[in-house]
Amino acid sequence: MKPDLIYMKQGLFTAFVPESKAGEDAWRELAAQTDGTGKVFTHHLKSVIFQLRKAGYTVLRAEKKSAAKTKSEIAEILVALERGEG
Repeated sequence: MKPDLIYMKQGLFTAFVPESKAGEDAWRELAAQTDGTGKVFTHHLKSVIFQLRKAGYTVLRAEKKSAAKTKSEIAEILVALERGEG
C-alpha cells in the first residue's frame, strides 16, 4: 500500500513529501503551519507523525534507495501543490 506521506530526515529538519491525493491535502495543511516548506524540526518529528497518523494518514520514512525523488522532482511537486495543481 502506498503511503499518504513520506518523510526524509535532513539533519536539523525533516521534509515531508506527498505520495497520494490525501497526502497532498495533508502536505498543504502542514505547509500552512511551516511557512510553506512542509518541513519540521527533526526534534518534533515523532509528535508530527503521531498527529498525522491520528488524523488517519499513512506516513512512512522514505527508503534510502528510493528517496527516489530527486531534489528537482520534489521541487516540481511542491510548486504544483502551491499552485493547487496536485
